[in-house]
Amino acid sequence: MRYKMKPLRILVILSRKSKKFYLKLTLAITLIYMIFDKYYCPFLDAITTKSIPDLNELKIYKYDTFRSSTSNRDLIVIMTPKFSSYLIPRLEQLDIRLADNFATPLLIMHNHHLHENDLICINKTIKREVMFLDISIAFNLFPSNFDSCRTRSSWWRRGKWNYQLMIRFWFKILFELPLFKHYEYIMRLDDDSQILGPWINVFHEMRTKKAVYFANDQDVDLEKSLPGLMKLQYTAFKYIILNNITVKQPEMIRDGFGEDYIRNYFNNFEVMRMEFFRRPNVRQWIDEVDHTHGILKYRWGDATLRYITLAIFATSNEVLHRQDYNLSYCHKC
Repeated sequence: MRYKMKPLRILVILSRKSKKFYLKLTLAITLIYMIFDKYYCPFLDAITTKSIPDLNELKIYKYDTFRSSTSNRDLIVIMTPKFSSYLIPRLEQLDIRLADNFATPLLIMHNHHLHENDLICINKTIKREVMFLDISIAFNLFPSNFDSCRTRSSWWRRGKWNYQLMIRFWFKILFELPLFKHYEYIMRLDDDSQILGPWINVFHEMRTKKAVYFANDQDVDLEKSLPGLMKLQYTAFKYIILNNITVKQPEMIRDGFGEDYIRNYFNNFEVMRMEFFRRPNVRQWIDEVDHTHGILKYRWGDATLRYITLAIFATSNEVLHRQDYNLSYCHKC
C-alpha cells in the first residue's frame, strides 16, 4: 500500500526547503556584494582617470523658448530623480495657489534623461516659465581626500552614496553653482510636496521683512536611526568655540541638541536668500562640515545642518516660519 502524504505535511516540507533556498540566496548575494565592494571598486578606481566635474559645465535649458519670465531674481527649484505623471498636478498647484502671477520661473533639476513627450506635457500644462537642468555631475562630486571606495556607508538609499551626495548638494554645492549667481531667492520644493491652499508671494514677503530663510516645520533626527549623528554636536560646539563666534540664536542651539537627537528644519520646503549662504563666515562653516566627511559617513542631513547654520548665523527676525502664515502644505501626501 502506497503511503500518501497529507497536504499539510507537504506544505511544511516545501516551506522548509523554500526557507533554506532563500537563506542560501541571501548569503550568496551578501558574499557577492562583499567581494564586489572590496575588490571591484578599488580596481576600477585604479584603472580609470579621475577628473573633477566642472560646475561651469552645467547649463540650464528650455524646451519652450518663446515663454519667458518677468522675474530674473527669484527661482523655484524642484529636484526629481525621474519624471512621474504625479509630478504634473503638483506643479500645477504652484500656478493655481502661489500668488506671484506666474512671475517666478520653475527649474526642474534631474539626473535622468527626460523624454520629449515629458517636456511637451510639462510646458503645455504649466503657465509659468519652465527650465531644466541635468545635475548628474553633482552626484560625482566628493569632498577632497575622501575615499569613496574604501569608506563604508552607514546609510544606503538609491545606491551607496547617492542620498548623501544629494544632501551635500543642498547644503554646499547649490551655493557654488555659477549659473545661480544672479538669483537672490530660491524656493525649494521636493517632487512629493504639495501646496494645499492659497499662498502669499513668499519672495515678496522675504524682501519686505529682510529675511534670509523661510522655514518649514521642525523635526528631529535620532542617533539610533543615524549612528554618528551626535558627532555633529561636537563639531558645531568646537567650531563655535575655536572661532570665538557669538551665536545669533543661542536658545536654538540650546534646544537643538538632546542626548540622542538633533532638531532640524524639515526642508522639503524652504526659501533661501542666496547671499546669506554665500557670506564668508557661513561658507567657512559649511566648508568645515564638509571637511569632516560627516555627511557621507554618518548621513548628517541638510535639514539638520540648515537648522544649526541658521541658529549660529541668523537672527530670529531673519527667519520666517510657514506656520505663522498659515500656509497649507504637506509632504509625501
